Amino acid sequence: MSGGNIVQAFETSEYRTRLDNVRTRMCSAGMDALVVISQANQCYLLGYESFSGDEPQAVLVTLDEDPYFILRKMDADAAADAGCWLPPDRVVAYAENYVAGSGEASAWELIGRFVKDKVGSFALIGVEASGMGVFNYPKLVGALGVQEPLDASDLVAACRLVKSERELLYLSEAAAIADRAMLAGIDEMAAGTRHCDAAAAIMSALCAGTETIPGGPPPSPPFIRGGKFANAPHQFWIDDVFALGHQYYLGIGASRHRYVAPMTRTAHVGPITPRRKNQHEGALAGFHAAVDALRPGATCADVARASQAAIRPYGLTKESRLGYSVGLDWLDGPSLGTNNDTEILANMTFLIHLGFYERGELYMLSDTVRVAENGSEAMSKLPRILFERSA
Repeated sequence: MSGGNIVQAFETSEYRTRLDNVRTRMCSAGMDALVVISQANQCYLLGYESFSGDEPQAVLVTLDEDPYFILRKMDADAAADAGCWLPPDRVVAYAENYVAGSGEASAWELIGRFVKDKVGSFALIGVEASGMGVFNYPKLVGALGVQEPLDASDLVAACRLVKSERELLYLSEAAAIADRAMLAGIDEMAAGTRHCDAAAAIMSALCAGTETIPGGPPPSPPFIRGGKFANAPHQFWIDDVFALGHQYYLGIGASRHRYVAPMTRTAHVGPITPRRKNQHEGALAGFHAAVDALRPGATCADVARASQAAIRPYGLTKESRLGYSVGLDWLDGPSLGTNNDTEILANMTFLIHLGFYERGELYMLSDTVRVAENGSEAMSKLPRILFERSA
């Protein structure tokens, strides 16, 4: 990309446009400075794709200068290699003895003092408070020298909801990888085959990508459950084999430059029973109703209610949310729930998820969907069928 940096996912001009949008929101909120704590938001503004564990790192955004990125020295030394577009003098390293030390020194206090020195004692500072723990937040605030900073937890996230063309490209590429990985997992399923073998096939495909699209680090291991243990989502595989007469869900997310396209499919081992066929047909009706309702000007609640109405004739109900906005690092915005009146805009992206949670009868179907100017379209090209696997 820009400047010959092949690991920079976007042109520098796009990052600057994002910063301008953030600054507009800062001005509206009365902020002179913003301390960005969320690593997803840091990636969004700077292009830095590396992940940190518990090591503190922050971005200082002001109204009229390039940001500062403050992080541990070993990461700061390689920030450009991790996609960060900032010039070296804007990447600030703190010493390694601040990491996992047993003394009283805290990198959060160092970051707070740095921010205070740059913006002054009377600046109105916003902080992404929701991204900090109860022990670290007071250390940062104390060093900032303010009684209570402004809560800016949702400021950058609001800028991420509408995707650019390149963001949409990465999401569509992630969806293509997810399609291939899902098929790899389903192909491994048969009576007597271990769950872990299907998981391994999925993980390999997520890393490998397609012939033309490189894979990325999987954002999560796959979710695989079914049979008598199937009664809840978000569960990884267990030490078991696929059994005749049971159905199993496979939930995955593929990643391109940390933009994640999730999807779920359900597969049945052996002949499909009439009840499970009805379950699938109801889910499919709910999915198509949601896609039809997901258009600019509608609300998240409109979409959820349309899907609920479509599944009711099949004897199905869904009390949980229908889905949520997806993008950088998976979830990145409002939920599709009957209690959410957020307006839907063109080029937002959502996971539409139909799931019915009964012990031994769990079923899931989901896809990443892009909102277009006159409607919406699923990014996955994989058939939305109840897959039947051999006995």
